[in-house]
Amino acid sequence: MNVYDGSAIRATDLGSGAKSAPGDTGFARGSSRHLDGAGEFSRPVRGILFDMEDVLYDGTAWRRWLLQQLSRIGLQTHYQAFYHVWERDYLAAAFAGRGEYWNTLREYLVSEGLSAGQVDEVLTAGQTKYLALQRSIRPLRGVISTVAHLAASGLQLGVVCNSTLATPELSRRLDRLGMRGRFCCLVTSLATGSVKPDSRIYAAALSALDLSATEVVYVGHNTAELAGAARAGMRTIAVNHGSDAAADVFLDSIDELLHLVGIRPLRRAG
Repeated sequence: MNVYDGSAIRATDLGSGAKSAPGDTGFARGSSRHLDGAGEFSRPVRGILFDMEDVLYDGTAWRRWLLQQLSRIGLQTHYQAFYHVWERDYLAAAFAGRGEYWNTLREYLVSEGLSAGQVDEVLTAGQTKYLALQRSIRPLRGVISTVAHLAASGLQLGVVCNSTLATPELSRRLDRLGMRGRFCCLVTSLATGSVKPDSRIYAAALSALDLSATEVVYVGHNTAELAGAARAGMRTIAVNHGSDAAADVFLDSIDELLHLVGIRPLRRAG
């Protein structure tokens, strides 16, 4: 793996209803419909860039737990609204290496009106819970087989993500999730100093793939990051997305991606 340091339609009608993560995540539901012609992109796809959290694995467990604790002490909020503001106004600095994850959360909770004692209580319990949940993450349904088929087809696969974790740690996470050797590049906000939807991190990922934007599709869930990928010139695919997301194609399940790029998985004999 290369490590970088420096009007929508739905996919094929393979299933009904989008898979939502447990809890109030704001993920959209909807039924899919066929693409024109053979159900594949009109221009050849040579590479795919994936977001990591909530695309390759479920990252909602920690967020749902945190909201439960905040609700218990009296802070009533909505999943999408709460995390949209935190990531945009506070966590982005930590993603770029200009702040620390828990400090950004502390600042945000104080701004939401929690007392110092309440914040300390949440953070003390939260740090322990966060580590436990990070050790227990699992790939989302269909991800392992889909990524394996895509990699075997000769497509260039990469990951581009916002994260406060160092690249080697994220690489080890992909290994633990069962995707060792599947991606030729891993481009992170912490390594580049640029945070999605900033155009520079998409440009860095395209450079790592050594492909042009028109040859690559971006698979993500975050509304702003999908829009950023589109501005960078990539075709966009939304999965586990928010209700306000815009993309070229919406997937109800990740394995629909195989049909979109013209791959037919081999069936096992017997």
